[in-house]
Amino acid sequence: MKCPVCNNEVSSQPYKEWKFNIYHVKRYRCEKCGANFNVYEYNGMEKYTIPRRL
Repeated sequence: MKCPVCNNEVSSQPYKEWKFNIYHVKRYRCEKCGANFNVYEYNGMEKYTIPRRL
């Protein structure tokens, strides 16, 4: 998994997971730039979002 902000490799384990409507959401944190980003998964497709920076 790569950070969408700085393209740094992040941990493959999310630090938080939950269900949101039809999506399975995983939140990751980049240790290099401090960005938190979510990965929304549905039927094998992924969509990244960047909710905030630390």
